[in-house]
Parts: sequence; structure tokens; C-alpha cells
Amino acid sequence: MNKEAAPLLNDVKQIRQQVTEDGEQILSRWQQDNVREEYVQSLKNLAYYMAFRRHDHREIQNTLIPWGVSSLGRLEPNVSGNLDAVIKTLGYITGEAENDTEYFKYPDSTDRNSLLNKNTKMLLGEGNEHRHTQIMVTMPSEAAKDYELVKNLVVSGMNSARINCAHDDSNTWKQMIENITKASEETNNPCRILMDISGPKVRIKTLLTSKRNPKLKAGEYFLLSNQEAMLLPPKVNVAINTSVPEVLKNVDIDQLIKIDDGQIEARVTEIEDGGLICKVTRTSKAKGVKIKTEKGINFPDLDINLNVLTEKDMNDLDFAAEHADIIAFSFVKSADDIKYIENTLQKKLPSDKKNMPIIAKIETTEAIEEIPNIIAEAASRRPFGIMLARGDLAVEIGYERLSEIQEELLWICEAAHIPIIWATQVLESLIKTGIPTRSEISDVVAGSRAECIMLNKGDYIVEGVKTVDDILNKSEDHNYKKTAMLRALNISKSMFE
Repeated sequence: MNKEAAPLLNDVKQIRQQVTEDGEQILSRWQQDNVREEYVQSLKNLAYYMAFRRHDHREIQNTLIPWGVSSLGRLEPNVSGNLDAVIKTLGYITGEAENDTEYFKYPDSTDRNSLLNKNTKMLLGEGNEHRHTQIMVTMPSEAAKDYELVKNLVVSGMNSARINCAHDDSNTWKQMIENITKASEETNNPCRILMDISGPKVRIKTLLTSKRNPKLKAGEYFLLSNQEAMLLPPKVNVAINTSVPEVLKNVDIDQLIKIDDGQIEARVTEIEDGGLICKVTRTSKAKGVKIKTEKGINFPDLDINLNVLTEKDMNDLDFAAEHADIIAFSFVKSADDIKYIENTLQKKLPSDKKNMPIIAKIETTEAIEEIPNIIAEAASRRPFGIMLARGDLAVEIGYERLSEIQEELLWICEAAHIPIIWATQVLESLIKTGIPTRSEISDVVAGSRAECIMLNKGDYIVEGVKTVDDILNKSEDHNYKKTAMLRALNISKSMFE
């Protein structure tokens, strides 16, 4: 018996009580009438985790370590159970009877991640026996005609194929799906088909230029037009219009604009009837960056209030409802967006696919702030996952914050027992040129903490899949998830403001 631990025991008891009170407060906000039975326990754990991370617990975390007691840095899968276990153990150390708490048991399994693993299989399928993290690959247009390419991807370790509805058309998608299905059956390697609904993504639609090689560099001007038919104003050699012209109505002078995942940065200098005159302030290459159609346009400081599903998305959903195993939705910002998506799916999904899994792509500041509510609304209705779309997200929140935010999302998703997909520019240099960088290899190792890593298309995509498969096989022998320091999360604090 050691009475010196008595104040520590009281502190943990107070944390447990506060977590219960605050967690129940969060649960009362989430509509729980229609929560699917298999998600009730996970929803409660998510609420309790957000309550726990409302406060900074680093001091008590460090105090627990010398006593050989859990420091609470790995409590995500079972918040209340871990707190109870610490209380029970400290009770033995101090000699105080703690009959009101028990050492918890995991439901249906001795695996602390059994619920997360179960939900991952529901969303992404069985995966591979030799690695925890699955591999998703974005299908290039060539996958519609090149069966050997698709087969090589499946053999190399691709677990799911992503078809981006922002590109190609339904005939091309259908040919891709036929090749994916054939390759999966021939190799006996399961491969799920994800249809990615593009959402209100602002992209370059058409390009007008007087340049032979339309590059933009710092100091040059371009026109961001709201018209289908464009004219080049004085001092402007490049004009572009967008797939969502109505967004330009909300843009003002000095608005920051980023193009092609931030490779071009510009500020609005003039507003005229034909659109916005913008001055390039920075490019990723000193000699300028070539401007291309279909590249994304971001307005980091502007809240773009657009419907999460466009008219095109509605048509694409009809195809996805018939052919996909999973549907991903872009630019989800709130629980209201999820409700709208859910109501739409109820109308469009055939009777044998009413429980089709969905994924929300997290790409904006608004989505980060609303992530617990998004998860609660979506996962309560059907199998659900999060895709961490780091390209658009980095442009929106800044690269400095990206590393912090991606860590927080990994923890929150683990507490919610839902899979997270690590996406955008993974092994990009290798996939495009055949030569990887050291930082890319480290990025794959960091991504191994997610349930899935997504690779984009490129000339060396098969080599990319093989490389990721090899890295995952080796790194997962060393770690699964890592202990974190328990400072307060801004996402949690915002739920109590």
C-alpha cells in the first residue's frame, strides 16, 4: 500500500466524472433515435473521447508513468474502460477499495481494436492477411482499355479501386469496373470499387491564352472569368473560367486564390463584368507553373456556401448506386451535409444496397471543426469512413497546420471506431517519375497508422503499389498506433463553446 498515490487517484476519479458528464452532454446533442445497433457503443465512446480531450491532461499523464500505470495515451478505443482500469489499479496501490469500478473486457474479442477492425471490413472489405493497412488506387483513364494494368495492380496489392467522377464518363467507368471485376475474379484477390462523387469542387474548366506555353509566374496577371466565352483584357495573357462560376459572386478585392494544390498563389486586384483580374504572388517554380484545365481552384479565406451535391453529382450518383461498393462524397462540411446526402441515398439506392458504405472527404476548415458531428451523423446511419484529402486540406488550412490536424483526425477516428484513408500525393514522385524521395517513404510509414493509403494515378503506379505494400509489411512489425501526449484539442474545446 502506498498512500502517496491517493491524490493521483482522486484526480483520475474527477477526470472520470467530468468525462461522463461532458460526454453525456455531447450525446444528448446528437440525435440517437435511429442509431444502428452496432454503432451505439462506438458513438458513446466518441462522445466521451471528445469530452476527455477538452482539457489538457499532460501533467497527470506524466505523473502516472512512474507508478507503472497506463498513462492514458492509448485510451482511444475505450475511454471509460481505460479510466476505470487506472482507477482500479491505483486503488490497489493505495489500499483503497474500488468496488465501483472493474477492469473492462472488450466486446466479442480480446482485441482492443476489434470494433475498428470490424468497421474497416464493413467499409473496405477483408484486405490482406499480411498487413493491417489497405491500399486504394485511383484509376487512370487507361484502366478502361488496359486490362493487364488493372490486373497488375490487383496482383501487386490493390484492395480497392477509386473511380473519380470528376473525370471521364459513364461508359469509361463501366469499362474500368468490368476490368477490375475480371481481374479480381481471375486472381482471387478481392477488390472493392469506390465511386468518388466530385461535389462542388471549383476547377479550371476552359483556358484562353495568347501564350504558346501558358505558364504563370510571380508578377503576372490572369483573368478568372465568370463567362463561358472569354476575352483577354489588357495586360492579361491568360484567362480561365470555372466549373462553378457562381462562387465568384462572393469574392472581393485582395482575396487569396490558390490553383493546382497551391502551386500558384494569387490575389484579386480588380473586379470587372467579365470576372476577376488576379495578380500572381507566388509559384512553386521560379520559372512559373503551367496552367491546365481540370486543376483545382481554392479560396482559403472564403466560406463557399454551395450545395454538397451538384446537378452533375445527382446524375453520377445514379450510376454509382448501381455499380459501386462504396461511395465517397467530396467537400462535406457539416452534419447537415450528411443528412442531405443520406436523404438522397435513400431515394437513389436500390433495395439490395440500402446499407451501402459511404466515405466523407475532409478538405476544408469548416469540416475539421465539425468532424465529430459529421462522424456521429454518418456512422449512426451506415458503415462510414473518413478520407483525409491532404491536398485540398493543406491549401485551405496551410501546410504548417496539416501535420497537427492529420494527427488529431487519426485519434478521433480511432475513438469513433471508423477507418480513415490517408490520401493525396502519397509516393507522388515515384508514381510519376519512377524515383521516390526519402520524405515520401517516411510519409508512407506515417500513413501506416491509417486503415487505408490511397495512391493517385501515374506512369509508375504499379511500382508504387508494390513499394507501399513492401513498406507496410515491414513497418507494421514495428508499430500499429502510437502513444500521444494529451494536450487539449481545439476540435474538442469548440464543442463546448
